[in-house]
Amino acid sequence: MAKNSSKHKKKSNNKSYKKIAFIIAFIFIIIIGIKINKKEEKSNKMQVIINNENITEDLQDEIKQENDQIYMSFEDIQKFIDSTIYKEDETDLIITTSPKKVVTLKKDDENVKINGATQKIKDAVIEENGKDYIAISELENVYDYEFKYTEASNTITIDSLNKKLVKAYVTKNVKIKETNRENSKTVDKVKKGNWLIYISEENKMTKVRTQNGKIGYVKKKYLDNFITEREDIKEENSENTEVEKQLEYDITKENISTFEKRENVINRILQEAIKNDKIYLKILYNGTDESNYDRFKIEIVPVLKECGIKVMF
Repeated sequence: MAKNSSKHKKKSNNKSYKKIAFIIAFIFIIIIGIKINKKEEKSNKMQVIINNENITEDLQDEIKQENDQIYMSFEDIQKFIDSTIYKEDETDLIITTSPKKVVTLKKDDENVKINGATQKIKDAVIEENGKDYIAISELENVYDYEFKYTEASNTITIDSLNKKLVKAYVTKNVKIKETNRENSKTVDKVKKGNWLIYISEENKMTKVRTQNGKIGYVKKKYLDNFITEREDIKEENSENTEVEKQLEYDITKENISTFEKRENVINRILQEAIKNDKIYLKILYNGTDESNYDRFKIEIVPVLKECGIKVMF
């Protein structure tokens, strides 16, 4: 009887071990499957490169591709392109600015105003789940950037035209590596004679961006004929001592509570500066409406800068 009992216990233990092993193997398979799915999702996700930095994983919302246009959410534009973008609650008007442009957009309105001039952009703003998305593919001349979508790699690149850009040509067929280690994963292949965008030097490797928008590393010895296509454009100091060329304008009593009212004041100031042949403008303000005054400052600088007039506060 004791022997039979011992055999029964061994069989029972073996069954338990097999069951546990099966459960562990099943969990392991699920984990591997999840990792593979995540990798596939990441590879299928549209990549976003801004000035040679991949910001895809830092985006709050996914990029949308609709109406033959590419859209970025209001919040992501605020984070990565224009920190001063603003939506006026009363009118649902979106106001976005760049160094020389003030632009107003609105959902269901194809009339986009750029420094007061109307331009038609169909579906410039769409809404989804209560969020505004703006067609960044249509705003190259607004933000002064070069926009490109590469379908083969599902990548968009945005390059500011006021930042330095250096290209280099490869002297042989090369593999672009994911990290600055030679044995790392290959992210792209570039044939001899094609160009790359040079980014920096790291650990005896050169960080580059391919024409497909892939960012990676290659040995510098395989690069030649470095060409600087543009240099960094630095902002000039607005301080002016030539009083005869300066116009002072006090807006303390002006109504600047809405975009439309601020725009009217800005246009009046612009016309006066042009009429009096002034290239410097000093704004005076002793009011208490600081939030609208801050918006006024943001909105006046690009309009006057476009006309060659420098503004001081």
